[in-house]
Amino acid sequence: MVQVPLRDYAYANARVRAMTARLLDGTAWSRLLSAPDYNHFLSELDETEYGPYVEQALLEGIQVTQVDRAFNRILTDHFNKIKGFFEGRPRELVCAVLSRWDLYNLKTILRGKQAIVPNSEIVRNLVPIGYLDDVTLGEIAEQPDLRASIDLIAAFSRGWRVRYGAALMTRLREYYRQHDLAVLESAMDQEHYRDIIEVVRGGDSSSLKARRLIALEIDIINHITLLRVSGMDLDREQLERYYLTGGSMDYRLFQRLARSRDEEELIAALSGKDELKAPLQRALAQLDEKGYAAFQDELDRYQLRQALRMDDDPLDLGVIIRYIWLKWMEVANLRIAMRGKAIGMIESQIRKEMLDVGAAGEAKAG
Repeated sequence: MVQVPLRDYAYANARVRAMTARLLDGTAWSRLLSAPDYNHFLSELDETEYGPYVEQALLEGIQVTQVDRAFNRILTDHFNKIKGFFEGRPRELVCAVLSRWDLYNLKTILRGKQAIVPNSEIVRNLVPIGYLDDVTLGEIAEQPDLRASIDLIAAFSRGWRVRYGAALMTRLREYYRQHDLAVLESAMDQEHYRDIIEVVRGGDSSSLKARRLIALEIDIINHITLLRVSGMDLDREQLERYYLTGGSMDYRLFQRLARSRDEEELIAALSGKDELKAPLQRALAQLDEKGYAAFQDELDRYQLRQALRMDDDPLDLGVIIRYIWLKWMEVANLRIAMRGKAIGMIESQIRKEMLDVGAAGEAKAG
């Protein structure tokens, strides 16, 4: 694999722009969404770069879950390919941006262990594209039970960028009292974002963009947490377990907002300078129709728009960030379309649920 010099993004960004040009265009989406049923949808998908992945997945069965794994594999291959373009500081920044999937993978393993899901099933749902590779994650997933997986995370993570094991061990006794996996997951969240926000410190444009993206991710999680705890009257110790540092909201404000009686009061109490207030207001208007998913959907859309705007310099990380989010959006939309076709939804219904496909076409054209 060709490695680029420490500060040279030109080669990698040229490769990534070529990958961006291969994203599904309007014509491909029209064919997919106009497919009369699930089987025809898969046939249309076979004509895209997803075809070989879907064909391999269908050897295990034609169910939606098998195709889902094909989507995971293509994300893994494409994003790991991007990591391979870099060395040194640029690679570190790319890994930091992708490290949210480390959390996803470790949580998937722990949830699977708690639910006594077969190891092979857990492994098939992993997306190893952050700091942690498939071999490491596979070994953790192959442990006989939850405690054994936690012990291995603790042993392995002494050499990782983020020491998830230490965080898990501090909350293990509490988990055994409550048997609530959120106790362990919040510990990993805090350790992850405390460390990753430090990784992306720096005054160059690439570091600033990575920090902006991760700080926004932290803000979104803190706002979602506030929505969930509003009206619960949690004490200070309980709140501290869920608050993440590194975003724009300090703990005192988080604590004050947590005293809100419900979602409406919470959103009204947000400052006009809070960039997430407007998307949360839009979500509130959809609460009766969509439920709590409306909040995550609107915040995902907002984060997506911010990520796409970072491609304003051909020689920094913005090109990479834009592609990562465009590819993520493409796969998210394919999952929505696939499930829609599987249950007989018509095209207009599916389009209503999707992230803005038109944005992908505009970004590609640009």
